[in-house]
Amino acid sequence: MKISLSKANFRDMDRLEESNYLLTNGLGGYSSLTLAGSCTRTDHALFMASLVAPNNRFSFVRHLDDRITLPSGECHPLSSQANVNPYDTVDSTLLFDNFSQTHLPEFTYRIRGIEITKTIVMVQGVNRLAVKYQIFNPLEQAFTLNVTPKYHFCAKGQNLSRQQEFTHQDGHISSNDQTLAYRHNGVDSALDTPRYESGLFFSYDARDGRPATDAQMSLHTIDFTGSDTHEAFYVIFEAEEERAALLATQSVDAMIDTEIKRQKTYIEQAQIKSVFGQQLVRASEQFVVDRDSTESKSIIAGYPFFADWGRDTMIALWGCNLSTNQFEDARQIFRTFIRYERRGVLPNLFPEAGVEPMYNTIDASLLFIVSLYEYYQASGDVEFIRDEAYQCMSNIYQHYRNGTDFDIKMLDNGLISGGSGFDQLTWMDIRYGDIVPTPRHGCAVEINVLWFNALSILDFFNQKLNKPMPELPALVEQVKTTFNDEFYNDAGYLNDWIKEGEVNQQIRPNQAYAVGLPYPILSQERARSVILTIYKELYSPLGLRSLAMSDPEFKAVCTGSHFDRDMAYHQGTVWGFMIGQFLMGILRQFPQDKDLVRIVEQFIEHNQDGLYEGCIGQLAEIYDGYAPSQSRGCFAQAWSVSEVLRVVKYYEQTHQK
Repeated sequence: MKISLSKANFRDMDRLEESNYLLTNGLGGYSSLTLAGSCTRTDHALFMASLVAPNNRFSFVRHLDDRITLPSGECHPLSSQANVNPYDTVDSTLLFDNFSQTHLPEFTYRIRGIEITKTIVMVQGVNRLAVKYQIFNPLEQAFTLNVTPKYHFCAKGQNLSRQQEFTHQDGHISSNDQTLAYRHNGVDSALDTPRYESGLFFSYDARDGRPATDAQMSLHTIDFTGSDTHEAFYVIFEAEEERAALLATQSVDAMIDTEIKRQKTYIEQAQIKSVFGQQLVRASEQFVVDRDSTESKSIIAGYPFFADWGRDTMIALWGCNLSTNQFEDARQIFRTFIRYERRGVLPNLFPEAGVEPMYNTIDASLLFIVSLYEYYQASGDVEFIRDEAYQCMSNIYQHYRNGTDFDIKMLDNGLISGGSGFDQLTWMDIRYGDIVPTPRHGCAVEINVLWFNALSILDFFNQKLNKPMPELPALVEQVKTTFNDEFYNDAGYLNDWIKEGEVNQQIRPNQAYAVGLPYPILSQERARSVILTIYKELYSPLGLRSLAMSDPEFKAVCTGSHFDRDMAYHQGTVWGFMIGQFLMGILRQFPQDKDLVRIVEQFIEHNQDGLYEGCIGQLAEIYDGYAPSQSRGCFAQAWSVSEVLRVVKYYEQTHQK
């Protein structure tokens, strides 16, 4: 499952900066730089800690200025960094030889018979990061490796002020009420005068109309000298905090060995055969985090922008927890949502301790019921359903049927309606000031497919647990009949939403839920028609378009200013996660149809290349609608990875026995 990219893939610094790596620490902290070793986003950092897991992030170290000096006096950088003043830009393309990743990112550099391999590792459950340099020097030339950490010491998203004070003493850096300890096996020298270095330029942010400059602080340089054939140097950084005191200090080799062993065990537990599937398991695990406020597991929606959200968690859980056989993590997540259920609505956002959750979602509760069913199918654990989850499912049913917050209610015809004013309750939830690009109040297609499945699942568990609800079977049939009458149109696909006689017939991917969820709501004939419409109008090798290209509201690209991006976000932009319901619909409803199954097989084969674009080893949130080739939005998105992983595992189980 090794990913390897050589110099032949990268002609210059710009190409190196198109891709980045991602390491995470199970707390929401991460390490992510481009393959040039640079920051092209304000959210890039060598060491982004999470002081209160998972969303209170703090950028300690921007990147390392690491250079090798030869006896001739030649000095060459290993890492790059763009600057507003191009004359101050550091370009390391000359020495770059290879980037590889199996479990950890490794950079190889080469200069005049000296090979340098740099490995980066984070420890799980604590804010600790190490960088190890291994030197292969068969000519035994004398050299010096100079490493200057570029400090930031700002909350994620904030800029470093010239007035911010730093204290540096005995291997400790303090600033902005935080302290970072570092240790190494070199010679540490404080700079005569600390250097505030402004003018960092973030090209990715500039492209998207975000603030694109910042500064960094240089306080000291660590020198490593050598002349032996094999040398090894390291720098370890650790945030001084209570959780760090609970874990023993480790050597850099122990940190690397422990993390590789941990990842191998996690991948083995998933019992997935294909290399692509195993790579997706590794990717999925990076989103699973601890949440301090609930003392349980959660799932980060995406790096580097997003927090852990209810809707995203319920969808990502299918792949991140169930396809990987991490059932205890799934139970912890379920328990958290059960605890915070309010009038049948589950939270969409868990702020940090002391702040009330936000409940602005219509689908999280219904997705929760579907997720419980998928959990039962994967684990066989009926006891958890009976003892801990059933009452919450029942509460959701009763409140949705009788009416609850955000105008969520069942209509006389059995369909679920919700939303009013500026409330955006479905996943197409963009609002820019008073502009709502995709208003979906009323009865949305995927919400009512989820409602039908939630009712069917509740009826399934009622029979299994002997908890009769006599009215439920008739309601299931009513919803199915009404749905087909109201949503299936003469063109052979599903309307996107209906409201008081108004019908929206835009071709959108939300109809994929009608074929992909466990309980089919359409006849096979209608399901086939919907699948073929999606394939014709919305399908791409990286996901489904959020709107057909033939629609006059279609937006070809999702880039530019904040306004431009929001207007395009759900108006044609390709979404990776939506492919899951579409492909699962083929595998579940047409497992013997070779022509349709070929679509699944081709997607799996072609989608593997997505791991080599943008964030190496990950799948992105979105891609441009017209020509989806470059990742946009979050460079690593939980539900994008999760849904492809779920499809790959289901395909292996059903078609590769």
